[in-house]
Amino acid sequence: MTRRATAQDVADLAGVSRSAVSLVLNGRAAGNISRVKQEAVRDAARQLRYTPNAVALSLRSKRTATLGVLTWPDRRQMPLALLGAVYSEASSAGYLLMMVDVLERPGQVDALLDRRVDGFLVVAPELTEFVLPEPLTGVPAVLVNCFDPHLGASSLVPDEVAAGTSAAERLLESGHRSLGVLAGREGLASERRLQGVRRVAAAAGLPEPVVVRTGHTIEDGYAGARELLEAELAPSGLVCTHERLTLGALLAAHDLGLAVPEDVSLVSLDDGEQLAAPLVPPVDLVVRPDGLIAAHALDLLVEQLELDLVASPRQLSFACPLKPGGSVAAPRQQALGRQVGQVGQA
Repeated sequence: MTRRATAQDVADLAGVSRSAVSLVLNGRAAGNISRVKQEAVRDAARQLRYTPNAVALSLRSKRTATLGVLTWPDRRQMPLALLGAVYSEASSAGYLLMMVDVLERPGQVDALLDRRVDGFLVVAPELTEFVLPEPLTGVPAVLVNCFDPHLGASSLVPDEVAAGTSAAERLLESGHRSLGVLAGREGLASERRLQGVRRVAAAAGLPEPVVVRTGHTIEDGYAGARELLEAELAPSGLVCTHERLTLGALLAAHDLGLAVPEDVSLVSLDDGEQLAAPLVPPVDLVVRPDGLIAAHALDLLVEQLELDLVASPRQLSFACPLKPGGSVAAPRQQALGRQVGQVGQA
């Protein structure tokens, strides 16, 4: 087995003292070590793939470079996209993660505290309220895709109202004046997205969007879309508040003989499952910025750790950009309801 590089190895390769290596890699070189030698140390560390001894660093700093992650599955699965983004950011910053399902195993919060994790990230699968457990009072913690109504910790959430607004505006800009919405029966994200759609329609003086309340599966999307598209006055543009509903809507349109976007336009809101994004042709998609949220969440938590305090809670909201695809076009003059009826008579 190849021997792991030491600080002395780095010093020998860079032509500096071991203490100089320590100053550079611990961020205390300014004013003590020349820039040339600092760069030589960093180059040597990269070449040797040197990483400081975590145990030694922990003994000196009283920190373990380990973070606890509290999460839980929703109706479908764990929030894989958000967890992946958090993992990438934490790893780049030199932190290890220890994850527990806080709903199924709430007692493991105490177990993480016993292992002296430096702080906590709470990662929710869908937008929701989350009250910090009692043992975490006074412990550095940041909430991702959820928020504490009692302001017990800083939170970072996507702006779901604005996401719904962007989806509706995309359809209005293309000339659509009759909108339909496939919305989940439950969930704060779905409610806020629907609120954004309604707000745009009202501001434009359009009729109230036709809303079908449904579940969150592809089958639910299929049934809901057929209900909308087979109506006598079918909407020309659809907003789907979840990716799975989008897939169901596309299948329903196909079975009804309707082409997307020629006969009906569609905008999907992203849920981080990457179901709609790979479609060919691509669907117009309002994207949740998981990477950006994760990066800022880690920055907030590290800031608390470095300052050795629990900062005043901040609530941050992140814009969800619209990624144009090929599922929106100008509406045809002929009513969709008549088109579907003609298909059914053929």
